[in-house]
Amino acid sequence: MKLLVHACCAWCLGKALPGLAKEGVGAGEATVFWYNPNIHPLIEYRRRLKALKMLCERARLPLETEDEYGLVEFCRAIHGRETVPGRCGICYAMRMRRAACTAKEGGYDAFTTTLLTSLQQHHELLRAAGEAAAEEFGVAFLYRDWRGETADPALLKWLYKQSYCGCVFSEYDRYRATTTHLWPPSGRARPAD
Repeated sequence: MKLLVHACCAWCLGKALPGLAKEGVGAGEATVFWYNPNIHPLIEYRRRLKALKMLCERARLPLETEDEYGLVEFCRAIHGRETVPGRCGICYAMRMRRAACTAKEGGYDAFTTTLLTSLQQHHELLRAAGEAAAEEFGVAFLYRDWRGETADPALLKWLYKQSYCGCVFSEYDRYRATTTHLWPPSGRARPAD
């Protein structure tokens, strides 16, 4: 099976590789595809793409990228639906549509996504987005629950690992309760003048 694998980051791709091997998808049958207009800010976007490129080199996997920073496109798409799960469904649909279109144009038998490895993703919404894109573009969507897979640590060694899903709203959700970077530090009085 010739498979296009949408990848959100190196760490999720690392977890997907054992799942793909169990499917019988060999290294010569899978191409990694980067399209993630949701990832912000720009430096975060670049860190994740760099780590993915490094992993693809290590694993000897071909990589196709649509690596234009998608701030405006993403913000326009989710405007008015910035909360979970609304923004997630729109984000999944954007990425799965582009992956399905790329798979169709490239003559792939199917497409999938490394988002299926994440415990934080909404699998029902993700599966629905993948299946809708598959129907629209006439190419199969490979849905598998790879949340239990474990990556080869050697492939991920020294690679950047993010701490939030990707969009600025998920970054806010992740860090809003922290007090690490507040002044005065939490629990201490401000120094006297």
